[in-house]
Amino acid sequence: MSWSGWLYNKFTKEPALHLPSSSSEISMGFICPECRVAQRSQLALMEHYDTMHAPTKTSSQDTRQPSSRRDLVPSSHDRGTTASSSERHSHTDADGLSVDQRAFLDALAPQLLEMKQASRAIGNALDHHNAQLDRLDAKSDKAKDDMRLVTAKAINLTHSSMTIDVQFRCALQEQNSRRFMTPTSHGDPVFSLDTASDTCIFRAFTLTGNGDIWGFQHEQSRRWLGLNMFGSVKVQGEALRSYEQFALDSGREWTTLYSFACAFGHGGWLCVRPDGSVYCTRRTATNKDVAMLVKVVRIEPIAERTRERANN
Repeated sequence: MSWSGWLYNKFTKEPALHLPSSSSEISMGFICPECRVAQRSQLALMEHYDTMHAPTKTSSQDTRQPSSRRDLVPSSHDRGTTASSSERHSHTDADGLSVDQRAFLDALAPQLLEMKQASRAIGNALDHHNAQLDRLDAKSDKAKDDMRLVTAKAINLTHSSMTIDVQFRCALQEQNSRRFMTPTSHGDPVFSLDTASDTCIFRAFTLTGNGDIWGFQHEQSRRWLGLNMFGSVKVQGEALRSYEQFALDSGREWTTLYSFACAFGHGGWLCVRPDGSVYCTRRTATNKDVAMLVKVVRIEPIAERTRERANN
């Protein structure tokens, strides 16, 4: 279980025990018409009725002859009942429903209203829980960014000499435009190419023993992606120092690029303008929504001789 899930489970209110309450309404099912007792099946209902409410054999024998005569010669009351029943079924309303069907729907109306209110309450509860989950996710992301920033500062303070490991050759693709980053002649990174070319290829590096800090070196110019002294995003760095260090979620297909040096060391995300140029914004809850998402597209593994030359 993740710690965010543990927090959610810790502060969630314990559910109350649901006690079944008796209802005055008769629900649909196999119910005895005499004693209003529900049975499990039609067969059980027939056995219950024959056992508890069926007339005796004597009374049935006494009434056998009159009943047979009534069946052969229906009385005027039976004829009237049959006529009234057929008349009810023949009359339909504007919706094409008979009197019995309309009465059945009217009897179901209160239950349908209760179901509608219950579903609305469930929807509101789900919205409330989703909002709580969003807040927990935001706090989790903030804590994760804080830990990354503290880790980067601790490494810079405690390590006088750091070593880096080259990982792979890659190209940075922006999610909305689907274009690839390439530096201009002045070192400004721009998402301008629809297909990856030699000018789009970077080399991805990480600190030795720490996979949270990344750096990207342009393969042709040998310059590093980072910030300059004015806070502008440039591909002009000479080495993987603090201004050229980034954090990303390597396990995701599309990830943000988090700069440790943005906003005087408070950190921030790289963003893209409509023209494809890149800038850095301060780390706040609202600014993360405008942070750009990039895909680190791997080109091919770096050969061993290229790895040795890069380390030297």
